[in-house]
Parts: sequence; structure tokens; C-alpha cells
Amino acid sequence: MVVMPVALWAQFAPAQDKPGTTAMHADSSAFVAWATGCVAEPGPMNITNPGAGLAGQGWPAENAIGFPEGTYSVTCLGDGGMATLTFDSPICNGEGPDFAVFENGFANAQQPDMWFLELGFVEVSSDGENFFRFPAISMVQTETQVGGMGCIDPAQIHNLASKYGAMYGTPFDLDEVPDDPLLDKNNITHVRIIDVIGNIDPEYCTYDSQGHPVNDPWPTPFASGGMDLDAVGVIHDVAHTPGLGIADNEMESISVYPNPAHDYIRVETQSMTSVQTIDLYNVTGQKVLSSNEKEINVSGLEPGVYFVRINCGENIFTERVIIK
Repeated sequence: MVVMPVALWAQFAPAQDKPGTTAMHADSSAFVAWATGCVAEPGPMNITNPGAGLAGQGWPAENAIGFPEGTYSVTCLGDGGMATLTFDSPICNGEGPDFAVFENGFANAQQPDMWFLELGFVEVSSDGENFFRFPAISMVQTETQVGGMGCIDPAQIHNLASKYGAMYGTPFDLDEVPDDPLLDKNNITHVRIIDVIGNIDPEYCTYDSQGHPVNDPWPTPFASGGMDLDAVGVIHDVAHTPGLGIADNEMESISVYPNPAHDYIRVETQSMTSVQTIDLYNVTGQKVLSSNEKEINVSGLEPGVYFVRINCGENIFTERVIIK
């Protein structure tokens, strides 16, 4: 009897058109918001020939903001490039998947179940500085390089962005990220997508969480090479989650003033509610101020829109404020 290692035969969720898929269409009512900010740092068009220049020219970061477009309005990351996305309201850890990443992959008409997919690692952060990666797994063979227009089977990959084709998001569940004291899963302000280089040469390859080289279409030596990020859709966020977000009946007992503000912001409670901390975030999701008191000095901040996150122990509230 021959015993095969699990990694050689185990299967994950199949392609978007198959029973058992986890693909989420962009029109799903599960999505409550979309990324509102994106900073892209494209990698080279060909990591073995860096002199050929960077990818992404003509495929700007703003293409990844908002609702997905499908095929052409994307942000191209090149070999090993990355994009960091931010949101008006932080993502939180709810039941099931919490957000989904959209790319523009497509099926191979000549090879059933095979898709052209340019993969990406996914990381999250609650402070914009410390990022934590979803444990990605690739079971794509590594004996031969998947060619530049080659295809792979979605059922052989897990927790990698671009598992599905255009207009179908790959879902990610924050429960799958290992717990860490530097990560607040109920306050995810940044989602980072990092292109999987795809080259299986040990000098250049990238590895999954189990130490396997990740093999995907390579080389793609043109401006649109690498993962083509289309959008990030939010399923659970602070603003729409009971006990975390802004519920009118709960916010009646909390006042945030003045708004607009100039020198300070004060939080008042009209019941037994106890304010533990006040955190202030800018529109890119970065925490800019924090206080253990009910008042926070904002005189040193640039004018603009900010979000106040009020931690009351069992409940967390957010409110939009303007600083002049």
C-alpha cells in the first residue's frame, strides 16, 4: 500500500462555476462596503530582469477603489509588488468570511477546471504598521514552471487572492489569521495584497505557509503583469455590526462634540455607559490619536475628515467628525 501525503491530494473549494465553491459575486448583498483608499507599490515586470522597469504603468492604484470593474480597470502589481487598501470603517471579525478580494482571472476554454489566475498573499493590520498574513496553501505542482499564459486549478489553492475569476471575490475569514497581541481583529484598518512572484526558481520563488513554492503564471513581462487587483469588498465592518458599529438607539446615550472641531473633541455619556478609550483615525485608516480620557486634543491635526472610535467595554462605537 502506498500512503500519499495529504498535501498531494487534498482539495480546497473549486472554481466559481462548481458546486461547493466559496466564490462571492460582486452583486452579493453580503457586501456592505468597499475599499476607499489604495497605495500601490508595483514590483518589476520581470524579477529576473529588473532593468526592464516596473509594472503598473497605466494601471493606477485608484482602480482598486470601490466596486469591481471586471477586466480592465485594475491595479497591476508586477512581480512581488503590493497594494495596501484602507476603508471608511474598520473591518471586524464576524461569523464566516469578513472580506473578499477581487481579481480578473479567466477560464481556459481548452482545459476544463483550469484558470488563468495571478495569485497574491493577503495580510491585515489594525495599526497600519504591523501586518499579519493569512496562512496560504498552494498544492500546484512545482516540477515545471507554469508558463506566462498557463493555468492552474482553483481547487489546489487556499487563502490566496485571485482564486476566482473576474467579478467573483475570494473570501477571507479573520478567524484563520493566528491571534497576536498586535492585531485587533475587530479593528482591521488595512488590507495588504502582495503578488506571488510565481517563479519556482529558488532564487526568486515565494513560499506558502507550509514551505511550498507557489507556482503561478510566469513570466508576465509587461506593464499589466503580476496580480491584477480589482477591489476589496467588506462583509463585516464596525459601522454595520451590532455592538461594534453606529446603532441609533445606542448612540443616543453618547455625544461627540464639537463637530466640526478645532481644538478638542469631547465624548459625553448620558447613562451609565463608561468610556474606556477614544481613538481617532484618518481617512486612510491610520490611528492618529488615542486617549484614556473623555477629551482628546486635536489642535495639531491637519483639517479633514476623521473617525472617532469609542471603546465602552462591551460596545464599540464609531462616529465621523470634521476637524477644521
